[in-house]
Formats: sequence, C-alpha cells, structure tokens
Amino acid sequence: MEDIRNKSISKTLRIKDIEVFALKIPLKKPIKMSGITVSFAENIFIKVISEDNIYGWGEASSAPTMTGEFVEGMYAAANYIKKQLIGLEIKNLLDLNILKKMPIYENKGTLSAFEMGLIDLILKSEKSSFQKFMNFNKRNKIPIIQMVAGSSVDEEIDNVKKSVSNGFSRFKIKVGSSNSYEHDLSRCKKIIESVDKSCFFSADANEGFSFKSALEFSKLAKDCGLKFFEQPVPSQNLEHMKTLTAESSVPICSDEGVHSMSDILSIIFNKSSNGISLKTIKLGGMIDVLESAIYASTKNISINLAGKVAETSISSYAIANIARCIPQMDWDLSITNQYLEEDPVINPLLIDNGNILLTDLIGLGAELNMEVAHKYIKYV
Repeated sequence: MEDIRNKSISKTLRIKDIEVFALKIPLKKPIKMSGITVSFAENIFIKVISEDNIYGWGEASSAPTMTGEFVEGMYAAANYIKKQLIGLEIKNLLDLNILKKMPIYENKGTLSAFEMGLIDLILKSEKSSFQKFMNFNKRNKIPIIQMVAGSSVDEEIDNVKKSVSNGFSRFKIKVGSSNSYEHDLSRCKKIIESVDKSCFFSADANEGFSFKSALEFSKLAKDCGLKFFEQPVPSQNLEHMKTLTAESSVPICSDEGVHSMSDILSIIFNKSSNGISLKTIKLGGMIDVLESAIYASTKNISINLAGKVAETSISSYAIANIARCIPQMDWDLSITNQYLEEDPVINPLLIDNGNILLTDLIGLGAELNMEVAHKYIKYV
C-alpha cells in the first residue's frame, strides 16, 4: 500500500488557483429510500489549476444522512480549504496527505473532491491514465448495478424488465421505507421473479429496519432470491450487526458503517458483516478507497463500489477507474450519473448494454461543461 502513495511525478506541480462550484441537478425520477426521497443531486465541484495552466476536476455529493455534509457546508468548507492549497507544490501522491492534515473536522466528502481534482491534474500533467499511473489494470468491461426504488411494485417491475432488455443484470432494491419487512419481502420476491434467474439482486435498507424486522427479513432473504443485504440497521449497533451476520440467510454488507480503514478492521475483527460498500465521500478520496478495497480483498471481504445518488460523470469516472484496478468486486459497481436528468459534462461516462467499457484516458475522464452546468449552479 505504501507504494501507491509514494508514486512520484515527472514534474513538480504548483497550484495557481482553485475554483469552487455547487450545483443542484434534478434526477430523472425521485429515488425513495429509507428515511428520505432524493429528487435532486446537490454536489460541489472543484477545478484545480496549476501554474502551467493544466487543470483537474473533482466532485463530491452532499449526503447528510451518510456523511453529515450539506452542500451549503461543503461549499463553505471548500472555499476555506482552497486557500490552504493555493501555492502547494506536488511532487508525488504523498503530498496529497496535506488534505488529511487540514485544520477542519471530518468533511470527508469535500476533501474527496479536492483529492479527485488533484489526481486528475497529476494524470493530465503526466499524460497518463489512472490505471497506467498506478500500474494496475484488472478489467475493462464492468457490469453496472441499477437501483430499484419506484412508487409502486408494478412500476418497479416494469423498470426492471426494461433494464434487462437494455442489458442490465445487476439490481439493488431499496427497502425499509414502508415500515413493513413483510411488504419489502413481497416486493423483492415479485420483482426478482419477474425476470430471468441469471439476474443478480441485492437489498439495501440504508439503516432503516429495526433489529427485529431486519432479522426476520434477513432469514427469508435467500428464499426471495436476494444475494446480499446491505446495511439493515444503524451501523453503530455492533451487536445487532454481528447477530444479523451470523444468522442471515444471505451475506450482510456494511455501507453507512464504513468511513475509514479502522472501520474495516473492526468489521473483520468483530465479524459484523461479510462485505463493504466503498464510496469516495465516506473514506475521503480515491486513494483511501483503492487501499481499502485491496486490503479487504486479502481478508476475503466482498466489495461493492458505489457513487452516491447522484453524481455526474466526474465522480462516476473516478469510481469506475478504481473499479478497473481493484482485485475483486464480488458485489459489483454502482454508477449514478444514469439517474440525472442531465449530465452536465464534456465526455460523459456511457453505459452500454448494462456495462461500462473503459479504455486508457488522459486524466480521470470528464470535466464540467460550463455552458450546460450554468443553469444548475447554486453557488459559484
């Protein structure tokens, strides 16, 4: 792992300026999950400019129920952080550790946007792709998860059938919003039985079940055709997570409970889940996600990589580049630019036949199209 951060660059980069934007972009359809319905993506964007006028782009979504960050606070924090970084000289990835030493508490989503922008800048300066620079290249074609969270079971079944006809085979059913685990079990069963058995389905409660409901749901999850069950109860309830992991008919995944390597070590030691969902906004950046995925794989912990609902192609390319590198993604990849009404970038990440196909790029892959993004700008 040390080798990842020690990677040097051929020419020292000096940061001349940083621009910060906050956008509010509508989703194609609201996504209903436990405790919240998401209709808009409110994200910050970072443009890092070097003295030789190369620039990199980073993005992070606000996720108050997951990271505690609202876009207003992220925007304020970003304008504070940028003042600390202007004039910074970058010689290797280790220099990005300055973000971990900022005199600011948490704000991992905001910090992840800066790290992403700095990595994009480094790659463009090196005229390199992420895979080439990191010396990883595991896969090019990656299947994508699609979320199932409609207003009715009939709508959800129709959406899943359409998705299957478009090549999707991986799905995540949002559960826990109905206050009835029996209803959610029935939903899952009907949805899963409506399509070919080769499709892979998981359920995600986003901490929304009581322990009793989660236990009953998890015991019957396999009979419905589910393959794993994500964050059934609040992550701080360690004993509940341990019991669910021991008694569930399907593997248990931690999501809201994974914000650091120490969280992963605790999960492994306590056997409080069988796998983890990794997001840049939770762990603080791409490098931490990459290192965490590599380590977890050595401990036989299943990996899901995900963007938060919803991110543009800037973040989607970033998580897809990580997906291309890591040893395994037993629980697949969630790309969320597909849920936006419009992806306001140059060179959007395209999903074809339920997959993304990545080739070597200069940089991470995308940047804001300011002419399109202008209508969504909340702060600048």
